[in-house]
Amino acid sequence: MIVGATFLTMLNTLGNANTFWVYAALNVLFILLTLWLVPETKHVSLEHIERNLMKGRKLREIGAHD
Repeated sequence: MIVGATFLTMLNTLGNANTFWVYAALNVLFILLTLWLVPETKHVSLEHIERNLMKGRKLREIGAHD
């Protein structure tokens, strides 16, 4: 939705190449933020995640095994 609202304005203002680079940079930024902020919960049951949350663990540590 944000891309649809801003694309034509950016295209007219910045041109083709710069519009591409802005969106590419934003994608890289959001990928890095996701890797940094979203905890790994692979092979961890929902019950274990819930126990960790109830213990008051930090969100980055909810997938950690005891």
